[in-house]
Amino acid sequence: MSDTVMQNPKAQRRIDAKLLRDAMPAELRAEDSKSICQKIVSMASFGLCDIILCYAPIGSEVDVMPVAEAAIARGKTVAFPVCDKESGDMEFYSVASLDELCDGGTFGEKVPPVSDDRLITPTVGTMIIMPGLIFDKSGRRIGYGGGYYDKYIRRHEALFYSSMTIGVAYSAFLSDIPIPYSDHDISAAIVVTEKRVNFVRKIEKSPKREVRKRHYVPLLDADGNPATQKRRDFYNANYISPDEGKYKKPKAKDMT
Repeated sequence: MSDTVMQNPKAQRRIDAKLLRDAMPAELRAEDSKSICQKIVSMASFGLCDIILCYAPIGSEVDVMPVAEAAIARGKTVAFPVCDKESGDMEFYSVASLDELCDGGTFGEKVPPVSDDRLITPTVGTMIIMPGLIFDKSGRRIGYGGGYYDKYIRRHEALFYSSMTIGVAYSAFLSDIPIPYSDHDISAAIVVTEKRVNFVRKIEKSPKREVRKRHYVPLLDADGNPATQKRRDFYNANYISPDEGKYKKPKAKDMT
């Protein structure tokens, strides 16, 4: 066993998970990815957010491009990461269409055009979708070891305190065994698999600063059109007082 594996408790799990995920049939990965995307788009957080920080999948990662397509169709700002391997930093740049993504990423992924006017500064209305090899039920994550997402989220308070940090993984990689955790690691608030949406940090439990800054967003239907909230119709009966409603034994004279 290498010194790296001995020193880092995540290292062997990272290696095993990567081999196992790569061994999944492509058809199964595609089917599960589609289900994961449908769950994300159906979430209330997706309707509320105005910016989505997505990623272009590589290898056997969950394909979340349908989420980006749905967000663009609804007029949301969609951005993708560009990683700097030397500094270990990452920035997100917006795209108006997925056709703007091109080859040339640090890890072989597609990246957006880089320019100052496309650079995204996260707000309280920002959702970030994080890839990972393994997540546990506390939202802790094993990625590829670069720490890009951990550093990026820590740099932006709006994301650090957000309930819209979304981890995505196939259900086989949602671990019952807690993942080793350090002070530098960032947990997901929600972990979405093809089977369910796992709420780790619910909106009502998020810090008050996020709730105070949240702005009004009109309600939209599944197609992104303005919708009105349905009101429950209550039964409108004539009022009967408690005394009138009591059972009264009939008198003998009333029975003749």
